[in-house]
This record gives sequence, structure tokens and C-alpha cells, in this order.
Amino acid sequence: MIQKLSEQKNATIYQYQLVKRIIIRPELIQSHLLIAAIFLAFQMLVYQMDGLFAWLFGFTVVQIIHIAIILVTFIGVDEAADRKWVWRITPPWIGFKPANDIKLLLFRRVHRHMFWIGLCTIAMLYPWIKESLMISIVSWHFWLLMPRFLLSFSFRKEQKDGVLRLESREASYYRR
Repeated sequence: MIQKLSEQKNATIYQYQLVKRIIIRPELIQSHLLIAAIFLAFQMLVYQMDGLFAWLFGFTVVQIIHIAIILVTFIGVDEAADRKWVWRITPPWIGFKPANDIKLLLFRRVHRHMFWIGLCTIAMLYPWIKESLMISIVSWHFWLLMPRFLLSFSFRKEQKDGVLRLESREASYYRR
């Protein structure tokens, strides 16, 4: 009896094995930020101060659209730990990202929903907004989701039941 208790005490409940780690190089982050700066320069060149307003307001609108999609997507999810998302401004994970580790399958599903539902929502706004704001919203939508889609593409061959961990300068995939 004493031996069985000590064996149970040393048992590992959560055992994850690191399968793949992707280091995000500073050059990649700098080029991603440079795209946003080029986009601002384009907006300012073509639309002057209206372009600056559209650039700033478009970022805000896309963030609101993304959080609404995240909340709607998690209505059917049972695991409360997967529902914790935080807003960060740390490149390349600008916007909402999982606060904890997240299942790769859930990560892909949320971002796929964010992409398609976001595009549909933006398309519905088309008749009522200015051209500069429309360009801005579409560009921010693609710009914010691009690092996440590149990450999903990098882990495309991995098993979908694994866990993804996003750090500021790396992404790691673990399998049970």
C-alpha cells in the first residue's frame, strides 16, 4: 500500500513532448511592420489626412470584428481554458491571441472563422463606407491574420490534437 501511494505521487499527469519549434527572426518581424508603414504611406499619399484617419480607424474596426468572431466561435466550445484570449501589441502577434496553450485544431478553426466571417462582415460594410476606409479594413484584416496563417501552414503536417504555445519570439508545437 505504501509503495503504491509513492508511485502515484510521482506519476506525471500532463506529459507533452516538444515536436517542433519555430523561432521568429527579427527580420521577419521588421518586414511585417514595414508592410504596415508602407500601407500608411500609401494611404497618406493617396487620401492625405483622410487616409491617416482610415488607417487608424480601420485597425480599430478590424479588432472589434475579430473579438466578435472569437466570442461567437467559442459559444460551442466546452473547454474554458481555451476561451482565454488577450489583446497584445507585441509583433508578430498583434491583436488577439490565446493567453494559454491552445489545441492546434482549435487555433486553426478560430482563425479560419476569423478570416472568412471577417471578410463577409467587411463585404457587408462596403456600401456604407468610404473607399479609403474599405481599403484600410481589408488590408488590416489580412495583415493581422497573415502571421497566424503562416504559423498554421508551418504546422500543417503535425497531428491536430497537439498543443500550440505562442511566445513573443517563438511558436512551439507539443504532442501528448
